[in-house]
Amino acid sequence: MTDLPTASRARWAVATIFFLHGLMWGAWVPHIPLAKERLQLGEGIFGLALLSLAAGAVVSMPIAGALINKYGSARMTVLTGIAFCFAFAGPVLAPSLPLFFVFGFIYGACIGSMDVSMNAHGLVVERALKLPTMSLFHGGFSLGGVVGAFIGAGALRVMSETSHVMLSVAVCLVLLVISMRHLLPTHLDQGLSGSHFAWPTRATVGLGLLCFLALMAEGSVVDWSAIMLREKFTLDAGTAALGYGFFSAGMAVSRFIGDRLRYRFGAVRLVAVSAAVTAITMTLALAMPDPLAAIIAFGIAGLGVGNIAPVLFAGGGRLEPDAPGRGIAAVTTLGYAGFLAGPPLIGFAAEVVGLPVALGLTAVAAAIIAVTARAVATADTY
Repeated sequence: MTDLPTASRARWAVATIFFLHGLMWGAWVPHIPLAKERLQLGEGIFGLALLSLAAGAVVSMPIAGALINKYGSARMTVLTGIAFCFAFAGPVLAPSLPLFFVFGFIYGACIGSMDVSMNAHGLVVERALKLPTMSLFHGGFSLGGVVGAFIGAGALRVMSETSHVMLSVAVCLVLLVISMRHLLPTHLDQGLSGSHFAWPTRATVGLGLLCFLALMAEGSVVDWSAIMLREKFTLDAGTAALGYGFFSAGMAVSRFIGDRLRYRFGAVRLVAVSAAVTAITMTLALAMPDPLAAIIAFGIAGLGVGNIAPVLFAGGGRLEPDAPGRGIAAVTTLGYAGFLAGPPLIGFAAEVVGLPVALGLTAVAAAIIAVTARAVATADTY
């Protein structure tokens, strides 16, 4: 049993770790168009290069789920967090396409393993508190994305890319060290199942497919919104990054109130309404003829999409009570396949129909989630 003050401290420690994860993602956004230009690649080839991150994440997630069952989510969160901070420099500074593939794969592996680990520990905290908390954690990620994107956009105007990388890594390592001492004991989810690897159930796959669609939308905005705004409206790299900054701000706002909304209205209604809002506003963001209007529409789309993934992750962990880390790994493997593989698919589609139309696939994905939201009912069980 875990006493309430300890669980409460752990809740904020995990939220901080989600924040630093988002901070590094936000810091990566202003570098994306710069990396594309430095490597002198078209949208299709650059989309293929981004696939290296997806490959690393998808390979690492099932492995992380097994290691969580063996060693516990607290220990895995710390180890993968350290690796994640240092791996950030690779794709940002890669001088050639082959090195971008190598460093992108490593960075993706760190992303995937840390994501599974911190979500698994978030579920441990949610069970200890017996209250919805996953939206708060993902709100920390979104807030980190806002801070990282806005600071990165400003920092690249006054410092070199290398200096920005060093600053970002140092800040995140400090936050990780501060947070790690307040995580819950490792034994709470260590060795609950004698089998570390197992095939996912049909229900887990169903949630995973919805998570694929939800995170495809998020990932596509991360990787392509700045490029779309830069090319459509001829904006500088810092201003173009504001599209993701507003999108992430919208996600942060919705997630900080998401646990209360889930408690009051239930997971099914929350996901259905959120997905419908996302579908409508993503369509508007891509059709707007004015850059400011498009950026604001991205922000409203973030309000819609924000609470979908946290609810799906909570449901995935509850589908396997004897191995919650493995259950979350199954959902996140499919989900982050969408988060990281979706952008390359958008890139291929953009070669044929143009980037704004290709990004419209995110609105289609959100509409599918809206009409199949009943599948998330499992998230409301404790």
